[in-house]
Amino acid sequence: MVTVNQKLKSEIVQAAPQELLENLGAGISIIDRSMRICWVNKALAQWFGPLSKIKRKFCYNIYQHRKQICPGCPSAKVFQTNTRHSAYQSGFNQQGEKRHYHLVVTPIFNGNGKAASYAMELTYDITKEVENKHQKIALLNRLRRFCGNLLDVNKQLKGEVSILKQKNKLTFSLNKKMAQKYHEIKNGLKTSNQMIRDIQHVDKKIIASAELKSILDSIVKLAMELTHADAAALRIISPEDLNLTLAASIGLSERFIKGVTLKINQGIAGMAITQQKPLVVKDCYNDPRILHQRIMREEKIKSCISVPVILKNEPLGTIGLYFKQPRELDEQEIDMLSIFADQIAIAINEAKLYREVHMSYFNTIHSLSKAMEAKDPYTSGHSDRVTQLAIRIARELKVAKEEIELLDYAGRIHDVGKIGISDTILNKPGKLSLAERALIELHPQKGVDMLTPLKFLRPALPFVLHHHERYDGTGYPHGLKKQQIPLLARILACADSYDAMTSERPYRYRQLSTEEAIGELKLNAGKQFDPAIVNVFISLLDAN
Repeated sequence: MVTVNQKLKSEIVQAAPQELLENLGAGISIIDRSMRICWVNKALAQWFGPLSKIKRKFCYNIYQHRKQICPGCPSAKVFQTNTRHSAYQSGFNQQGEKRHYHLVVTPIFNGNGKAASYAMELTYDITKEVENKHQKIALLNRLRRFCGNLLDVNKQLKGEVSILKQKNKLTFSLNKKMAQKYHEIKNGLKTSNQMIRDIQHVDKKIIASAELKSILDSIVKLAMELTHADAAALRIISPEDLNLTLAASIGLSERFIKGVTLKINQGIAGMAITQQKPLVVKDCYNDPRILHQRIMREEKIKSCISVPVILKNEPLGTIGLYFKQPRELDEQEIDMLSIFADQIAIAINEAKLYREVHMSYFNTIHSLSKAMEAKDPYTSGHSDRVTQLAIRIARELKVAKEEIELLDYAGRIHDVGKIGISDTILNKPGKLSLAERALIELHPQKGVDMLTPLKFLRPALPFVLHHHERYDGTGYPHGLKKQQIPLLARILACADSYDAMTSERPYRYRQLSTEEAIGELKLNAGKQFDPAIVNVFISLLDAN
């Protein structure tokens, strides 16, 4: 008799290729509602021990050496809410070493699908990133202590000045100079404190947001304000052509942005990357390191600094500050800009990790969809064919590049909701019963429920949800009609139906020829399909 755990593992391995689960670059485990471990992949077994030793043991015993459920446990929240949760937690590997992890936990539904029977934990080891951040926090703490020492010195100086005033009026001149020095140090302390607050503000934005553009814009603006610069620009190395591509800027004209192009071995920015240290130019009009002196004159930029953005000894780009008056930055300002450059590197890395987590989840779903098609000879390759046809139609209709990218994602997993429908119904020859048809018509909504955790894919969800709506309003799930149906959903509907008609299906005695399928499209234009899309599609088929 097959146990629930054996059946669960069998379904997962069958739905997602073994090499995908084992080489995902992250630990994967299946947890049941009692918080016991049912299954782990190779990566997790290397961290915490083989499945034979940890199976059926409580996850909090194994991962954190605890006797009770961990505070804020994302798996417990998954079973409470039936929705995806994530968290940052610490634990101990089988060698007893303390490690830091990022957990993304997704519910696995069984039976009626209303309550999660299991939770799938996707575990990333972020120990190095956490340790690097702790090092930067230690640096900031040392800076705070230094500022505190300076403040104590200032208080002592103030007391000495008062004593000198009382003792000898002849020292008035010296006293005035000391008071001036005092104010300079005090202002320096205010600047240092403001720098610390700004860096803390950036840290919070990096933790709270995955929108890289917003983070980079904020950092560039803060760097400009901190140094009282007139303009700032952040350039990122493009791996394709090694150009320094503008990622964020403030205070620069369109002429400057378009007119200044650099590679990593050119100009002051290229030298900063090559030498991996900040470089200051006091006279932009005559310094040979400035490649675009004419544009600098037109923009009235007299001084600048370029600071490399580096992550783990790998250069990512540069941040440049521009001044319309001759300017010589002091060591403290340069050090602070270097810290800002470190924040930019962290932000870029965080955004990359965020994207990788979502793409891993998307690829897992796509693999499940492909595995489902592979089991059925009638639908094998269906999603890929539909996607290619839909993209051809969209390009002919001059759909924006960003929309076509969403269509590519939606097309590849538009039928993923069928995973939850019995093969007996999907492959039934002949006509479906009313109950069976009702189950089939649930698959668009089931697909959307599976894809909702993917934030970057949410704009594409209406295309998955409505690809079975009909132009005359008799489709499902919502009975939308005409322009109420999203354009890309109408495109998917046309491509989906054409591929179904020209492929073998169990409910039809034979597949239709291209000419017969075109005839069906024409016959149902204005009923099932958007007539304009049908005309474009037929013209593409005729061109072949």
